[in-house]
Amino acid sequence: MIAATVVLLLALVIGVPVAFAIGLSALSYFLLSGANLLVLPQQFIGQLSNLSLISVPFFVLAGELMNRGGVTRRIFAFAEAVVGRVPGNLGHTNVVAAMIFAGMSGSAVADLASVGKIGLKSMRDASYPDNLSLGVIISASTIGPIIPPSINMVIFGSIANVPIGLLFLGGVLPGILTGSMIMLMFALLFWRRKVKVLEPQARQGLWPAFREAFWSLMTPVVLLGAMFTGIATPTEAAIVATLYTLVVAGLIYRELTWATIFEVLLSTAIVSGAILVIIGFAAPLGYVIAREQVAVGLSTLLVGSFKGHVLLLFAVVALLLVVGCFMEVVAALILLTPVLGAALIATGLDPVFVGVLMVYTLGIGLVTPPVGMCLYVGSQISGVRLEKVVAATAPFIVPLVVTMVLMILFPSLITWLPTAVYAK
Repeated sequence: MIAATVVLLLALVIGVPVAFAIGLSALSYFLLSGANLLVLPQQFIGQLSNLSLISVPFFVLAGELMNRGGVTRRIFAFAEAVVGRVPGNLGHTNVVAAMIFAGMSGSAVADLASVGKIGLKSMRDASYPDNLSLGVIISASTIGPIIPPSINMVIFGSIANVPIGLLFLGGVLPGILTGSMIMLMFALLFWRRKVKVLEPQARQGLWPAFREAFWSLMTPVVLLGAMFTGIATPTEAAIVATLYTLVVAGLIYRELTWATIFEVLLSTAIVSGAILVIIGFAAPLGYVIAREQVAVGLSTLLVGSFKGHVLLLFAVVALLLVVGCFMEVVAALILLTPVLGAALIATGLDPVFVGVLMVYTLGIGLVTPPVGMCLYVGSQISGVRLEKVVAATAPFIVPLVVTMVLMILFPSLITWLPTAVYAK
């Protein structure tokens, strides 16, 4: 087990892709322990046979279609009409738009590359300073993996065998709370820095904006409605949402061409393929962890080291925050769910609570250097140097951490809605 861990760390340090680093680690264990090598491909194939993982490429595809088909643009216009002319309205508009789009895409990077790009242009046109605009736009993108649907929750649920529908419900209140906290921070910074911006230009009223965005806004209604009414499983709901988006963008808005659809399919194959290969190689490593009873030993250690769940959870989130700084969220979830996730559940914590908290805390790593993906995407779409993007985003980490602390102190923020919906 020690040798397998060393192999994994060395492979990551020298730049081996995460999927193959995980595979090499598992292979080294099988070779050194004399375990049956046939188990390795069996675990790989078995993991990818999990039907819930089919939703991953469809969520990615739906997000790509929304970006290319005019859905995202209409959502931003509607969010702008909702916010109105309050001071710093475009900053709040970005948060509202990110929250709406989060109910469709399930990905922070997708949110930032679509809604964030539109929002940044609008804020620059209105003379908002980049150090404020980038902070609110990049931090708001972290809501994407929390408000359902969520690709990261699909990954956790498929590995930990936790119902994905319950995880989705558990993310609703934390996602709304996060958006509210980010808006409060933006309002405070806007006031303290005495930001001067151009007066809002004439824009659509609320009713015209709603009418224009109606079919776009129906996407999360169709997706979540099909899921929580029992008409479709989370996997089937992802397919329904993709087909619905294709109809809206292609037939109603008429902004999709066959060439665009081909580009979208190619991009989806690349992104989802990378995720699924990592998940596949993680299965043999999960088998190794289970075989060596690492999760059992860790849960015993955790229970013996910390008096009560609150202290335990603060220690765990501190670890996850550090891990999130150095590892991409998907890879971290795949590596830690069989160990840390299983250990926390074994201590008596609600599996849904554990899943949402892990996804949320690791998601903060999206906006923390040196590996924060959203920081790099923000730098790319804005043309601003990375160090300035990091400085702009830093104040907005505070509301994210505050929300995380509130989730630990008040677990019902996560567990109340799943319990209420599925209570008998």
